[in-house]
Amino acid sequence: MLRKNLRIHLLRILFITVLLIVLWRIVYIQIHDRFIGSLLQNEWKTTSVIKPERGTIFDSQGDRIAFSVPAYDMDIDLAQIQQLSPRKLRAFSDRLALLTGATPRVMWAQLNQKNTTWLRMYPYLVHVSYPTRNAVLQLFSHYQLNNAVNPYRTYERVYPSGTFAAHVIGFLDQSGNGAAGIELEYNSYLEGKPGVQTYTKDIAGIPIPLHPIVTKPVQNGDNVYLTINPAIETYADQALSVIEKRFHPAHAAVIVANPNTGAILAMAALPFFNPNDYWNYNASTLNTNWAISAPFEPGSTFKIVTLTGALATHAITLNQTYMSGVDYVNGVPIRDWNLWGWGRVSYRLAMIYSSNVGFIHIGQAEGVSTLYRYIHLFGMDKPTGIDLPGESSSILFPEKNLNPVDFATMTFGQGLAITPIQQIAEVSAVANGGNLMKPYLVQKIVAPNGKVVYSRRPEVVRRVASKSVMAQVTHLMVQDVADNPYEVNAYIPGYNIAGKTGTAQIPSPNGGGYLPHMYNLSFIAFAPAYHPQLAIYVTVNEPHNTIQYGNSVASPAAQYVLQRALPYLHIKPHTKAGTKPGEYLPDPYVLNEYYQNTSELNTATQQSYLTMPDLSGVSVSHAKALLTQDGLHVQTWPIGGRVIWQWPKPGHYVVPSQPVSILSTYNQGSSGEVIMPNFDGMSMKVAIDEARVLGLQVKISGSGYAVKQNIAPLKKVPIGSFVHISFSP
Repeated sequence: MLRKNLRIHLLRILFITVLLIVLWRIVYIQIHDRFIGSLLQNEWKTTSVIKPERGTIFDSQGDRIAFSVPAYDMDIDLAQIQQLSPRKLRAFSDRLALLTGATPRVMWAQLNQKNTTWLRMYPYLVHVSYPTRNAVLQLFSHYQLNNAVNPYRTYERVYPSGTFAAHVIGFLDQSGNGAAGIELEYNSYLEGKPGVQTYTKDIAGIPIPLHPIVTKPVQNGDNVYLTINPAIETYADQALSVIEKRFHPAHAAVIVANPNTGAILAMAALPFFNPNDYWNYNASTLNTNWAISAPFEPGSTFKIVTLTGALATHAITLNQTYMSGVDYVNGVPIRDWNLWGWGRVSYRLAMIYSSNVGFIHIGQAEGVSTLYRYIHLFGMDKPTGIDLPGESSSILFPEKNLNPVDFATMTFGQGLAITPIQQIAEVSAVANGGNLMKPYLVQKIVAPNGKVVYSRRPEVVRRVASKSVMAQVTHLMVQDVADNPYEVNAYIPGYNIAGKTGTAQIPSPNGGGYLPHMYNLSFIAFAPAYHPQLAIYVTVNEPHNTIQYGNSVASPAAQYVLQRALPYLHIKPHTKAGTKPGEYLPDPYVLNEYYQNTSELNTATQQSYLTMPDLSGVSVSHAKALLTQDGLHVQTWPIGGRVIWQWPKPGHYVVPSQPVSILSTYNQGSSGEVIMPNFDGMSMKVAIDEARVLGLQVKISGSGYAVKQNIAPLKKVPIGSFVHISFSP
């Protein structure tokens, strides 16, 4: 009985054990089956990113200057392609090159790469159009290579105006991200946010019909509206194109701004580049916007800062006088640009004639701390904060380490380095009556639904000086353009132009001194002077084939832009019809408000000037009679013939004792030859100008006035001959 009960008990345990095993197996299979099912389901499900459409960049008139169009990136499986026979591979390569615009040699090299499986061939199969995509797919199908190419939908960035404002707009890199300019600075607005879609696919990767698709909506990029005026930007580009063809500079830039708001209306720089094919340009061209990225010694355009500080602190009066020509600072001679000066003249004429010696005295009167304070007030001790990447800061001597010689040269713009955009902010503060404005390029940003997500308002950084001080500086700058016979190339009939040229030596990259015969030439201005609407700055670095003066290179470019921009903006002339240089008519209300001492104005016009007559085509004998009866000193005379060139130019104002020079048909000689003029007694500028007119090349030694030439006067020489002229004080 006991044995029977034991057997039954064991059978029960066995039964329960088997039952538990079966139940555990059922549970295991169910759980594992679900896990496997989820794995299988995940294998058949996929997620794809919906790429957003990048926002459009508009100019100030609402025209598109950068936008995106649908395109395709096409990846190639090289392993499959390289299985073709050599003959078929060559034919395939040639046809693909024809479709994509690559050369057969480049395409053959690309397709025969080793140790590469999938190839994205930049730029030939990146951002291709829909028709090109179809043509490429047909080519692969013809060679039974359907699975050897994968097209991905994307967008291509288009810059319809090519080089227009390229340094402002920028470009996109290979990944579609902003790489320069506005494209980089506002990339977070322009790029948008990608969407996501999830779907179940079949074995071919195609979504199964009627299967639910989970989508995260895509957010396209915002649209950016610039302050760039298309017409004024075009004028700036055209001016730089002329500079590039005539002078072949290392680089150059033109900036035009609204001085009352800080809005940039034009910003152009050399060398140009086309963002549609940026890969064809070197990194320096792409990454350097010379308008903001490269500080340099400004030269005389900086004198505005020195003068403003001296007037604002009453360190000088404009009627005070000094002896021009040369000044000795710690035993070091520092000379005026013309070497001999103008005798004893006032500080007023120091500005008009751009006297370095005069500004040494002005700077010494105001002192180091005052000059540094106004460098700060004008914003020249740090970047302006313009909304572009890559802005550089200025380079200044630490105030405590400044020695007297360095301070003396700093007063007239040597020994410190600032950027063109800082100079635009500087002159705008003078133009608008004393407010330092923060320059900007983006006026608003608008979402795809039309909502304005960002709006820019003009920003006053600080007050620089009073209106009365800025009015005095303005008036002197007007006289500089209208009255100074050396700086009239920016004059525009009917308009008051307030301007200042700059000619600065370029420091040696090896340190210690300056590069010989290398200059940075510039011109800064605003117009109309007493109701300013435009501020402009032109800089040309290392120009060739020209005399090295800002008035010869930079001023004409500014004149070109302003002469077209003023009428385009419907800004009418502010002076009487027929007004000539020197006969400017400033607004009486402005003068009465800004100037309490009217006698100071009267002294500015006491210098008597004569109008240079037009001698073109006049016989030499008649030209001599016309000039001598006006009390002008004629520096050199041809033997005969008719006048073909004169200096100064017709209509320019000259002082009675100023030297005058002419050339006649006599100097032209026979075909391919010229008759060597007599340079004796000429100033260096006049001698170089006269030689240039005749097609002669000049080698110079010494300074001052011409005393010797290696080719005798009246000798016939081939055009292009070198003449060595020696000068002496």
